[in-house]
Amino acid sequence: MKHTLLTTVCFLLFSISAAHAQWSSDPMVNLGVAIKPDDQVQPKIRATPGGGCYISWFDNDPTGHPPFGYDVDMQRLDASGFAQWQSGGIRFADLGMSSTQDYGLEVDTEGNALLAFLDDRHPPGVSNVTVMKVDRYGRQLWGKFGRQVGVDAGFNGNPKITGTSDGYAVAAWINNSDIVLQRLSPTGDRLWGSGIRITAPAGLTYAVADLHAGDDGSAIISFVSSAGFTGPKHLLANKISPTGELLWGTDHVIVFDGGSLQFGNFPPFVTDGAGGAVFGWYEVDPLQSRAQHILSDGTEAFPHNGVPGSTDTSHNQVNPSVSYDPATGSTYLFWDEILPGPLTNEGISAQKFDGAGVVQWGATGLVVQPFTSAAVINVTSAFTAEGPLVVWSSEATFAQDTIMGAKVDSSGTIICPPFAVSSILSSKSRLDLTLAANGQALAVWSDGRADGGDIYAQNIKSDCSLGR
Repeated sequence: MKHTLLTTVCFLLFSISAAHAQWSSDPMVNLGVAIKPDDQVQPKIRATPGGGCYISWFDNDPTGHPPFGYDVDMQRLDASGFAQWQSGGIRFADLGMSSTQDYGLEVDTEGNALLAFLDDRHPPGVSNVTVMKVDRYGRQLWGKFGRQVGVDAGFNGNPKITGTSDGYAVAAWINNSDIVLQRLSPTGDRLWGSGIRITAPAGLTYAVADLHAGDDGSAIISFVSSAGFTGPKHLLANKISPTGELLWGTDHVIVFDGGSLQFGNFPPFVTDGAGGAVFGWYEVDPLQSRAQHILSDGTEAFPHNGVPGSTDTSHNQVNPSVSYDPATGSTYLFWDEILPGPLTNEGISAQKFDGAGVVQWGATGLVVQPFTSAAVINVTSAFTAEGPLVVWSSEATFAQDTIMGAKVDSSGTIICPPFAVSSILSSKSRLDLTLAANGQALAVWSDGRADGGDIYAQNIKSDCSLGR
């Protein structure tokens, strides 16, 4: 009888605990992934087979070894939002880094997490590039310290990684003024010697923007070419074969060279599922968002320098997010629309492009969220079965942010008017979005509702409701 009672009590306690660890239907609550007294920053989220996800972040833990330092942590959630690893996630690298740079998180063909980050452990105090492969149980398949791919006395930065279609991995990072790439076997062997170097011409520097898998084991990389602080910043891309060949030529594909990107802006891209890539970015003069589709052979589907989402240059259009429908060849672009002036007037606009880059929603695009007095901080999007979904942060006053979403169908009808993803007022940053295997969208961000920053996440179902 005692055993039965104890078992029942334990089961009930587990059920009560688990009930608070699943996707929330209340935008005032959301799912706490890492709630700790120290700061957790720069979360990323990537979908896993079965509808779940990996979430990674940096944790400035004062109890680490060394104390403080931004460590690399990660958690895995199942499709219902239940944590699959220990509460607060697993620490995969205890670092002494006093600041952070961007890093890489992807999922390979076997459902393992791939991480790439700057590592100051070996040798101590020197920032090298480490990559890790972690399975669904949290086991580090390439050993406790992973694999160092960038060991250089010079500057290393902005590491990214992707899992290729043949089960391998490719990492890329900045090394001084150049970019270096390395291919790794499923067992972590470095296959390109000291790496494939993309060398910047004299007077220029190259910086990694994004990296994703292409077709036939290839990887597609985008990077920013900069002529100094005040010089123009252009967007370039290339596709690298499994043998290290630059498939889009040694001069690379020029995605944008008709003006300049914003200083410090490194636009992400999405793949088209057929060996090509779809880009969204904004230029600075005028402040205008553009899109381009580069086909598998490196040719431009849209006119050179892409097509603007809106021709109304009396408004500023910045911080775009792009998504792609492989069934129709349509590209969707969302951006932060700003009415210049002394008062804050910002909203969300969108444009649809056909396969040749012809706009489908009028010369100035579709208004998704009319102007409000709240600033738009992040814009993220994903293509779903019902149409593109956009999610953004809305800041009424400093550190009083909410997260909103909306969904549009292919005809330009707003099928989900703006709705709350997180309605509690708090500082929110580094919003990231992915589409899960079961069709729901998953968002993650750093949230200051309790202290300097914790990691929260939320699912968005196909009908734009939240929770299970």
